[in-house]
Amino acid sequence: MSNDLILMDPSVSREHARLIFNGGSWSIHNVTEQNILYVNGHTVAAGAQHLLQSQDFLVLGNTMLQLIAPKGDQDMPIPMGDEDEVGVPLLPASPQDAADTAEVPVVPHPDIFSRLPLLPPVKKPPATNGKMHTARTLSPETSTWEEDRQTAMEMDASAWAEEGKLLGSSITLQFALPRTIKKTLRWTIGGLILLVLLLSALTAIILNNLLGIVSLVQESPVNILSVLTIPIVAALGINLLVNFIDRYEREPWFLRLAAFLWGAIIAIPPTTFIEGSIDGWRGAILGPQAGKALHALFSALNAGITEETVKGLGLLLLFFVLRDEFDNVTDGIVYGALIGAGFAMVENIFYFAGNPKAFLFLLIGRIVLGWLSHSTFTICLGIALGYMRHTRIRWKHIVIPFIGYFIAVGLHTAFDFINFFANSLVLSSPDNSNIVMFSLFASIGDYILPFIAQMVIIYCLIKSLAHEAAIIREFLASEVSSGIVTVDEYAMLQHSFLRTRIERNILWRQGFKQWMRVKALYQTEIGLAFRKWHVSMGDKPKLGYVQPEDAYRQRIQRLRQDILLAEASSYKESNRL
Repeated sequence: MSNDLILMDPSVSREHARLIFNGGSWSIHNVTEQNILYVNGHTVAAGAQHLLQSQDFLVLGNTMLQLIAPKGDQDMPIPMGDEDEVGVPLLPASPQDAADTAEVPVVPHPDIFSRLPLLPPVKKPPATNGKMHTARTLSPETSTWEEDRQTAMEMDASAWAEEGKLLGSSITLQFALPRTIKKTLRWTIGGLILLVLLLSALTAIILNNLLGIVSLVQESPVNILSVLTIPIVAALGINLLVNFIDRYEREPWFLRLAAFLWGAIIAIPPTTFIEGSIDGWRGAILGPQAGKALHALFSALNAGITEETVKGLGLLLLFFVLRDEFDNVTDGIVYGALIGAGFAMVENIFYFAGNPKAFLFLLIGRIVLGWLSHSTFTICLGIALGYMRHTRIRWKHIVIPFIGYFIAVGLHTAFDFINFFANSLVLSSPDNSNIVMFSLFASIGDYILPFIAQMVIIYCLIKSLAHEAAIIREFLASEVSSGIVTVDEYAMLQHSFLRTRIERNILWRQGFKQWMRVKALYQTEIGLAFRKWHVSMGDKPKLGYVQPEDAYRQRIQRLRQDILLAEASSYKESNRL
C-alpha cells in the first residue's frame, strides 16, 4: 500500500489524509470530500489544509490520535518519506482512548544517540505542579536570605544528582529524606541499620533450629549444603521473576534488597516470638476436649495473622516512607513478592534443618509446589496498597488495604489449616492407608487455592503494565514538545521489550558504563512521567523551590550529554586506532 500510516478503522478511507512537514511546521490535508477529519474539534473541509501544533488532537473516522513532535526547528533529523511527507508517531490521546483506537507501530532507530543533538542546560520552568511562581520584590535583608536558601537547595539537589548516578533513584530520595542530613550521618545510619539486620539474623537462628542445624552437620556435613542451597536457589528464582515482570518504572536495587531483607531477617524474630507465645496458650484457650481440626485451625490462624501482619508492615513502611517509589499495583506485586521470598527462604532453611528425615516431602511441598506461596499471600496486600495510587476516593484508601490484608490472611490460614490437619491425621494413624491417602490428596489439593490467586495476580499485573505504558504515552507527550524527550525515545519507552533489546545491544557494543547511563536516562524519563501522573492524581508539591519534575528534567539533560560525550570519545579512540 502507498500509505505510511495505516489505521485499522473501517470508517477511514484508503487515502484519508496527508500529514505534511514543511519549513519547521506541520499541517494536515483532507484528501477527499467524504472523509471525516477534525483537528481539536474543528472540521477540516475537503481539500483544505490545517496547521498543526504538537499535542493537537486529530479525529480520522472513529479514531482519535494525537500528534507528538518537537515544537519549532530543533535541528533534529526527521525520517523522510516522499519529498515533503513524513511518517510521525500518531498515538492514542489518553489511557482511556488507548483501548478504543488503533496503535501505529513506531520502531526507533537502533542507534538512537548517534542522531541526537547536544541539548542545552535546562532552565527552571516558570510553573511546577500546575501552579505559577509569584515574583515579588524583596528588601535587601530578605533577598540575601532567600538567595542563600535558593543556592543551598540547588547545590543540595546537584549533590543528590551526582550520587544518583550510582543509586539510580536519587530524585525520589532527594525529596523523601531530610535535605539537611549530611553524608557522614547517612553512612552512620546505614551502618546502624546493617548492624540491626545482623543482630536480627543471629536472633532468628538462635530462636529457631540452631540445635537442629548443629545435629545435621554432625550427622552428615554434606546435608548442610543442600539445606542452604535449595532455599537460596528458590529465592533467587523469585528475584529473577520479579526482575522480569518489573518492565517499565523499575524499582531501585537497594529498595528491592531492603524488601527481601525485611522478609528474610527483620520479620523472622518477631514472628517466631509471637507465634511461640500464642501457641503456648493453646491448651488454656481450647481446653482438653478440643479435636484435631480445632487445634489445626488455631495454629493456622496463629501463623496466618502473625506472619502476614509482620510481612505487611514492611510493605506499609515502604508505602508511607517512600511513597513516590510505591507507584502502582506493579510495585505492590514486586515488593510483596520479594518480602515473601525472603521470609520463605529462611523458613525453608529452618524446616529442612529441623526435619532432615522428611527432606523429600519438604522439597516437593515447600519448593516444587509451594515455591511462590509466601509471595502470593503478601502480594495480596501489595496489590491493595498499589491500588490506592490509582484512586482519589477517600473511603477506598481505607477499605481496600483492609480487604487486601484479610485476603492475605485468609489464603495463608486456609493453606496452613489443610496442611496442619492432614499432618495430624497421618501422625495419629500412620498405619491406616485410607487416612494416609486422604491426607496425601488433601496436601496436593492445598495448592489449588494459591494457584487460583496467582492467576488473579497475573491478570492484575497485565492490566497494571498496560496502564504504565499508557501513563508514559500520555504524560511524556508534552516533554517531547519541549525537547526534553526525543520522538524516538517517546515511542520506544512504551515498548518494554524493545527498550530492553536496545539496552542489551548498547551493553555489548559500548560497554558497561554507557549501558548504565542509557538505562538511567530511560528510567529518569519514565520516572518523570510517573511523577506528573502522581501530581494529576492529587500529590502535593514538595517543599522548596526545586520540584521533582524540574530535577527529573535536569538529570535527563545531564545524562544525555554524558551519553553523547562518551560516544564522541569512543569514536575518537576508534579513529586513532
